[in-house]
Amino acid sequence: MIAPRPEVSGTPLAMHGGRLHRSDAAGAAPVVRHDFSVCLNAFGPPLVVVDAIRDSRPDEYPDPYCRAPRAAAAARWGRPVDELAFGAGAAELIYAVCFAYLRPGDHVLVDAPAFGEYARAAALCGARTQPVDAPVDVGDDVRFRAMIDAVRRTGPRLVFCAAPTSPFGTAIGRDALGELAGACGAVGALLVLDQAYDAFAAVPLGTPALPGHRAVLHLRSLTKEYALAGVRAAFAIGPAEVVGAVERVRVPWSASNAAQAAAVAALGDDGAAHAVRTVAALRSEAVRLAAAFRHDGCEVRRSTTHFFVARVGNAPRVRAALLQGFGILVRDCSSFGLPEWMRVAARTAPENDALLAALRTLPLERPSFASSRQPHAND
Repeated sequence: MIAPRPEVSGTPLAMHGGRLHRSDAAGAAPVVRHDFSVCLNAFGPPLVVVDAIRDSRPDEYPDPYCRAPRAAAAARWGRPVDELAFGAGAAELIYAVCFAYLRPGDHVLVDAPAFGEYARAAALCGARTQPVDAPVDVGDDVRFRAMIDAVRRTGPRLVFCAAPTSPFGTAIGRDALGELAGACGAVGALLVLDQAYDAFAAVPLGTPALPGHRAVLHLRSLTKEYALAGVRAAFAIGPAEVVGAVERVRVPWSASNAAQAAAVAALGDDGAAHAVRTVAALRSEAVRLAAAFRHDGCEVRRSTTHFFVARVGNAPRVRAALLQGFGILVRDCSSFGLPEWMRVAARTAPENDALLAALRTLPLERPSFASSRQPHAND
């Protein structure tokens, strides 16, 4: 039998949050009543988006050039159409930029812990990925300074960074991002800046965060803000020549008619108003939820978004107890290299109250944090 390339054989399957798609030993998947493991807008998509999806044509091939969503994004964000690519979620665009720019043996830096598809896409291209990590208990400035220093020291070809970060929800200021972009430009690297959670930040940077910068490709998913996880819709924004390279390697017709229609509706005035209103409510709930965790004795890392990480002791055990006993799914951060921590994304007030009530029935451990760890990258 013909063997796949070594890069394929040696790359593990992805591990992410979200509802379970595998059965337990009895053959039935556990019932999930409240899903705190994903950082989606818990209020659901705008009605105009639901209507647009319903009215889309499943019997027609989609526009391979995605002209309608690109035009809608150009109007919303004030960028030329040739600086915008549309894809079936940010993951497709991550793979596309790696396929377009990476050669076997190239060096890639990833701000860690992070979304797992950065490293997986690079590995499938034969590139060497270096996570730039610092212990969870050091300051955010120290973590980001380590990233800039690594760029200057190693001269990578691609650099992946999220702003805000996941799983921590750390904000990165525009000046700091500009310094990182400048460091990338000086060594001939392309910075891929993932802004999936920008709308949830206390002070959003806007899309794109660094307009016109020649060494930056911005990723802007609609999944989180508009609750479109099942549709897959995202944009890449950057220099026309970089966007053009991404377009050349994208799979034809990957973005469905439903996805393109959803993006156009989401970026309209009604869709944007729904997002602003509901994101504000989620941020308020996140503040209340984090305060309750702290009141109950859990360490909570400061976050600027609607999600945060809390130290609960044995996170896999807590996750299993919540799922089996209450139908509540949280994100065990073991795959990030943080087995004592879980990530929680705020949902509606009744759901958040249900989580707190369930947690108060569990004996949570609070051991000291071991700073030496090997993080794995996932969302």
